[in-house]
Amino acid sequence: MGIVNNALLLEKGLRADFLKAFNNGENPADVMQFIMKTTSNSNQEKYGWLGEVSGMTEWTDERTLRGLNDYDYTLANKDYEATLKVDRNALQDDQLGAVKLRVADLALKARVSFPRKLFFDQIALGSTELCYDGVPFFSASHPESGDNQSNLLSGTASSTYTLAEFVADFEAARAALRGFKDDQGDPRNEGELDLMIVAPQGLENYVDKVISADLISNTTNTLKGAAKKLISARLPGDQDWYLADVSGAIKPFIMQERSAITFEAQEKGERAFMRKEYLYGVDQRVGFGFGLWSKMVKINN
Repeated sequence: MGIVNNALLLEKGLRADFLKAFNNGENPADVMQFIMKTTSNSNQEKYGWLGEVSGMTEWTDERTLRGLNDYDYTLANKDYEATLKVDRNALQDDQLGAVKLRVADLALKARVSFPRKLFFDQIALGSTELCYDGVPFFSASHPESGDNQSNLLSGTASSTYTLAEFVADFEAARAALRGFKDDQGDPRNEGELDLMIVAPQGLENYVDKVISADLISNTTNTLKGAAKKLISARLPGDQDWYLADVSGAIKPFIMQERSAITFEAQEKGERAFMRKEYLYGVDQRVGFGFGLWSKMVKINN
């Protein structure tokens, strides 16, 4: 019987398979348009500059000096991992091809599924976790302009959400996005908005009708083409949904990368010797949090 001594070669081969699958994978473009990516050089980063930069005013004497708003919003980096355990017998029984498929799937989940998970997990925290202005991201009392502004709207749904009620909620959410003011009293979202509806699967039929149908209830649909959609089973229920403006450099969410996705293998040591188990895993250090509350509205039914 020959001696099995393929660990080093196996590790290198699987790392190559992982990198190939990761680099060939598509970015999750559906959620990345909601996210501003930044680079982190510490265990946390402060986003005290969130808010508005002063607009142009008439220069009559001296310049009007206005600093950046200094908000105390800090985003900590966290460690994330996923690990695949492989029995050595499976490799000896010529199942390496199946292991390679699992490693490729690990790469695609790291590249595509992981950002989506961060995005939808953060949405779920939006009604309780504070954003830069000291109130929950979705709140009826954002104080920045001096007057309370709300991106948490009460929907019109009755016991059964109707298409007419959904249309009314869409129009109210769009008007809210248009109406938000900065600390100088100027509109925060003006010009051409790039609207995205984020909704659970139970509302997909309504979403499709609003953004695609020529007619609604035998009347010309003036909302056709007004928004794009992101439908996900990660959102609970079938009545609460969101409308976001994804135009501009600063987005509703922030993803800060402290370290890139890394592939590691453990094919030696006590675990391999005592249990005949090899381990293959990925990890990343990243922070995920809220950007501009004025870029997203929740319709709460």
